[in-house]
Amino acid sequence: MDLRTPTAPASKYRIPRPRRDAVPRPALLARALERAADARLVLVQAPAGFGKTTLLVQLAAALAATPGAEVVWVSLDAEDNDANRLFAALFGALAALDLPWPVPPATVLAQLQDASPAARTALGALLDALGGRPQARIALVLDDLHHVSDAAALQLLDTLIARAPPELCLFIGSRIAPPLSLARWRAGGELVELGLADLQFDLDAAQALCRLRGLQAPSDDALQAVLVRTHGWVAGPHLVLGSARQGSGMPALVGPAANRHLFDYFAQEVLAALPPPLQQFLLHGSVLPELSPALCQAVTGRGDARAVLDDLFDRQLFLSALDETVPVLRLHDLFRDFLRGELDRRAPGLAAELHARAAAAETRAERAVPHWLAAGRWPEALAALRQMAEGLLAVGGTHRLERWLEQLPPDWRETQPDAALLRGLCAWSRWDWVLARDEFQRSHDDFARQGRPRERCVALGMLGACHNALGDLERAGQVLATAADAPLPAALQVAFDSLAAWHGVARGDGAAVVAGLAAMADNAALAPAARYPNIVDMSYGHFIGLPGTRPLMERLRRLCHDEVQVPALDAWLAFWHGDPAAARAALEALLQLQRQLPGDVMLGISALHLHSLQLAAQGQAAQALAVIAPVGDRMTPGFSQGWRRTYVHVQARIHWRAEDADGLAALLPVLAHPRSPREWPVLDTGAALVQGQHALLRGDLPAASALLEQAVVLQRGGRLPAFMGDARCALAMCRAAQGALDAAAAALDAVLAEAADDAGLGLLLEPPGRLQALWQAVGPRLRCPAGAQAALRRRLAAWQAQHAPGATVPPDDPLSAREREVLALLAEGQSNKLIARALDLSQHTVKRHVANILTKLALDSRTQAAAYWHRR
Repeated sequence: MDLRTPTAPASKYRIPRPRRDAVPRPALLARALERAADARLVLVQAPAGFGKTTLLVQLAAALAATPGAEVVWVSLDAEDNDANRLFAALFGALAALDLPWPVPPATVLAQLQDASPAARTALGALLDALGGRPQARIALVLDDLHHVSDAAALQLLDTLIARAPPELCLFIGSRIAPPLSLARWRAGGELVELGLADLQFDLDAAQALCRLRGLQAPSDDALQAVLVRTHGWVAGPHLVLGSARQGSGMPALVGPAANRHLFDYFAQEVLAALPPPLQQFLLHGSVLPELSPALCQAVTGRGDARAVLDDLFDRQLFLSALDETVPVLRLHDLFRDFLRGELDRRAPGLAAELHARAAAAETRAERAVPHWLAAGRWPEALAALRQMAEGLLAVGGTHRLERWLEQLPPDWRETQPDAALLRGLCAWSRWDWVLARDEFQRSHDDFARQGRPRERCVALGMLGACHNALGDLERAGQVLATAADAPLPAALQVAFDSLAAWHGVARGDGAAVVAGLAAMADNAALAPAARYPNIVDMSYGHFIGLPGTRPLMERLRRLCHDEVQVPALDAWLAFWHGDPAAARAALEALLQLQRQLPGDVMLGISALHLHSLQLAAQGQAAQALAVIAPVGDRMTPGFSQGWRRTYVHVQARIHWRAEDADGLAALLPVLAHPRSPREWPVLDTGAALVQGQHALLRGDLPAASALLEQAVVLQRGGRLPAFMGDARCALAMCRAAQGALDAAAAALDAVLAEAADDAGLGLLLEPPGRLQALWQAVGPRLRCPAGAQAALRRRLAAWQAQHAPGATVPPDDPLSAREREVLALLAEGQSNKLIARALDLSQHTVKRHVANILTKLALDSRTQAAAYWHRR
């Protein structure tokens, strides 16, 4: 599974090795496993030192021995404390199961940055994958959830648990009760809780520990005294038995709240009993979240780190083995905290140096960053962030990147062009082009002053993209001119090729569009890493249908075969160039993807845009207008007015095809308004076209003729994207209505020639009655070969036959037929049991359908789902 981010260490997903002195708890295990069979969550919650991880390891071993069960494990830490990072860890664990993902998991992860309805809906792909193997029982263990306090992360986790299929049960270990819907699941009998009363040691357990340690057990009275003093705290007997001076001077501490002090008291005894070299090894290693031979050698300077780790584990200290072959150990949180405090007491300031050694030895940038930050080594931390930024942003890690940037000292950070570049990339990922432009400009200027040409080119390419998106085409052109004077490697050139193509669209320069796409295809083939996101930005319909773009777009589509936007490219290519059946299937795939990834703004806009055009081509103007109407609301504030008016032109195209003069008239105040200097020049062509089309629909032929002539002249220097229309076709209709059949034939010939050469079907969006009348009137005068005309007519006829009344694209309903049946009964107030009986389903299956309904509709409760059904 490619998550486009540096991979987490394998030890994070490895079930810790059971300790040799772990006391078996067969009665507790049997009771927990029996109750877990029908539960959605097993919560093991107790303060530190009560053996939560040990119990989870024992549960995992028992589950793994069960036929048909699969167990995955995640050891959480402080770096998992945001929604995106938590689910990245979760997805990393699930990768071992090879689930049938309907959408690439990296794409789903990019949606999971907060707890918005869009993010909760995106969980549907994960739920579908988990439910795609009904023959398996999946146990997902999240150990140390107390490290996660981010509200959005916990809300998303709550949604996952609430809507999980029956095949999944979560096992959570935490020091505190997590803010999840525990009361609801408790009331429904779907929560198993194991707490202090379950985990506390009794006399039998304490005696068993002595036997496992090979020690002669103290008297029952002595052991009982320890248990009473520590209230059954599991770590208490371990510490007493490991203390060199056990039983002497035990502090008068009472209750779990005193456990930390008691731990420190005895840990000092344990540490003092070790040889000084081992003491130093442990103290220095306490800066590491995991003790591996390589990192321990780097931090401690000892070449025998592997042997030392084996020795430490054999001494039965407070360590767990995450990987017994390397080995990789993890200090118990309490013991690590104690050692860190002791390190600071014995050697003030040394921790920073140790963190720096650890960071330098780390092979993964995401693991090095926290060490560089803890060491106060700001340049190295920023360099590591630069190294991992692209992969992190591609999977929605914007919040995490920004959180790390905020840990840099503000005064120093503001002087660093790399920090400005990263802030610009974060803003770009949110489509905040104004902020992104300012950050890219600052980073570009600073890189130039520092003599860093490669970084300057990176910033320059992004700056040009911002200028173009914001309609500042003069500055975008200056960027392209600057790049043209500097020979660049393919990996850097791709961004400028993309900018050249988009700059051509904005100006209506068809030759520049083709040249930009051709160069981009060549360079992207040489630089695979540059394919994302540059190529997928081509998938929003602006390039499809323009003369000469088809083979280039198909080549680009093949280059990014594994990207999520491929269905968008497929759907657009199929609509303009493919057969009706292929276009219908491609659109359905795109709509399904859009439902699964509602947080992808541009993918959603592309899906609605294409859906509206296909509905218009079927003659369903009202439905097409209803589909395209929400596009303006989906646009973030970073979109320019030029982009907004582009999609108003799509509405105008629908009215034109339906010959709806009144509908078109209602849009004229927006579309005919003079273009501002910051809007795309193609809007001038579009304004003249829609005014001419409106005049033609009203029968005002002189006005239509003048306006459409103007539009054709403008189109020669400002070619419209194909979905906005072709002024020559409307002019041909006007000329035919005026009786000028030769002029009408000449205008139509140019359109037909392009359609024949590119196998395009922009004619689908022309008024079918007027187009048929025009073709019949000027047929004998056309120079387009009869064979080419016949081929175009057959393709148009195939669309008309495919989309005859009753053969329409299904409505944009995300629910399956069975889910609609379940929802209808749910809306009547029926329980899961009654729904199961009515539809002859199991209650587990009904639960899963209800969870899918809530996920797909981005709803939070059955009440909201019932209201949705009644509003339909």
